[in-house]
Amino acid sequence: MKKKILLLLLFAGVPALPTLAQIQHSTPLYLLHYDYVRQWRFGFSMGLNVFDYTTINSNLPVQIPGEASGALRADITDVVPGFTINGIVNYRLSYYLSLRAMPGICFGVRNLNFYRPDGSVLHSMNIESNYAEVPILLKYSAKRVNNYRPYMIAGANARFNMNWKTREQKETYISSAIFEPFYEAGFGLDIYFYYFKLSLEFKYSGGFLNALGSSAVDGYEGYRDAIDRLNSQIFIFAIHVE
Repeated sequence: MKKKILLLLLFAGVPALPTLAQIQHSTPLYLLHYDYVRQWRFGFSMGLNVFDYTTINSNLPVQIPGEASGALRADITDVVPGFTINGIVNYRLSYYLSLRAMPGICFGVRNLNFYRPDGSVLHSMNIESNYAEVPILLKYSAKRVNNYRPYMIAGANARFNMNWKTREQKETYISSAIFEPFYEAGFGLDIYFYYFKLSLEFKYSGGFLNALGSSAVDGYEGYRDAIDRLNSQIFIFAIHVE
């Protein structure tokens, strides 16, 4: 009797097995042609950024109007958020690799403080940088899991500073470099929806060259001479839509 009951339960459960499998794999996969068919994709990107400098001071005695001659120390202490807007042109090289260009603009601010030898703040300069940029990035994507696909990026970026001049009326007495090449690296997550693909991405951008300009306001050259080198750093969190 027990054997008959077990057999009945077994045969009754067999028709339910395909249903269980269907439930486990019922998640629809969106935009599969993005991974296998379509080579060119286009979109746009918006993000928040934080600008920073790696500062190397000259440690030379300089002369500032109204101050005794001495060495000054410059450093970035305040974090000020900015924003970026980019277009996206993506070319799929293979299932795992893509080449991406993202022309756009990047706005940010750095508060550069100058300190006296005793540690007190002598002056703070609000240095605004408005970049026209052309990042060229190689994107390596992992294998897709349902509608999620993590990835890594690396590449280079050419940035042109449209706000490089000194601004005496705002007490920004030093200038910035007009052209700055950057290396970039980051990671992100592609999320596939029915009509579009959304990506969440974090990226670090580091400058190759000295970002300190050669010009300074007459009489205030001491601020420029107090700095030997400035290297730009930018941290970006962006949302891409393709």
